[in-house]
Amino acid sequence: MALELLDYLKTHYAGLVAARFKLEGVASLSDEELLEAIGRKRGALQGGKRVNLQKAAEIAIYDFRAAVMGRITLETPEEFAEWLAAGQKLDAQRQVKKDAIELDRKIRFKKIPRPDLRSS
Repeated sequence: MALELLDYLKTHYAGLVAARFKLEGVASLSDEELLEAIGRKRGALQGGKRVNLQKAAEIAIYDFRAAVMGRITLETPEEFAEWLAAGQKLDAQRQVKKDAIELDRKIRFKKIPRPDLRSS
């Protein structure tokens, strides 16, 4: 989860991440490299100067949740509009299927007459 969060943050809020963790070139780092850099800066080290990635992930997630980097949204209005439109399209498709199933059920149980398709 932390890697996904860092990927989003470095793409949309690289300056805030760089300022919070005092890092240079945040946008050019891979997600794993960024997590390691955060761990090194914040002292999440194990024996042999290896980075404790679990602790570094917890630090990144905690700082995001606590709004230490500032108020950050995970979707833009444009992204939300796209998601909403896609959801409404799927809902409409589901409703068409549901209506077809209900019509078929009514025809099978003779609640409505079968449409005469020959006269068309």
